[in-house]
Amino acid sequence: MVLRITGPGDRYEEARAIGMQVWEQIQAYAIRNPAFRWSRRPLSVPEDAPAVAREMAAAAASAGVGPMFTFRGALTDLVGRSMAADLGEVIVSCGADHFMRTRHRARMSVGAGPGRRRPLGVVVNPDLGAHGMLATTDARWLPADSLDGIVVVARSCMLADAAAAAAAAILRRPRSFRAALSHVRAIDGVFGAVLMKGKAIGLTGAVELAA
Repeated sequence: MVLRITGPGDRYEEARAIGMQVWEQIQAYAIRNPAFRWSRRPLSVPEDAPAVAREMAAAAASAGVGPMFTFRGALTDLVGRSMAADLGEVIVSCGADHFMRTRHRARMSVGAGPGRRRPLGVVVNPDLGAHGMLATTDARWLPADSLDGIVVVARSCMLADAAAAAAAAILRRPRSFRAALSHVRAIDGVFGAVLMKGKAIGLTGAVELAA
């Protein structure tokens, strides 16, 4: 995993140390509790589990999926939160996950996706404060091949990852596009989403698209 951070260069070592610490905590806990790694369904974790593991499990459970679907989002969130504690503006990205705290509206490019000529852009809304976004049409970062593209804006990257995984699972069933959108919309803490599958594109919640 590669983290890309938009922020002061003198914070590099701090960000690297936090990222490694989060990585090690999750890996160590997954060794203690193997179900945490492989479960595709919600999983309860004990109170003595690391805080990051508990938050991963809670975010995943709210979407109806297993905790490891939120792994990349957890790394992105915790590094982002640490940087944002005393910075007015910071973006931390890892793959398709983006932790954002911005002062001004901006455009996040998502990509054109299969069969589309124009790339899709999503407006980053500073009124949301620090929040997470999963946004991609790249097959490397999609949660499953049942999707051609997805955007989820949520209170955290962990929750965005979990919602995307849930949508992808639902879309494996026939004629399930509306059901997937409805499920994502109902998840507490999800602000909005865009799903792309074949020629279909659906939008729910407070997501603003940009040309």
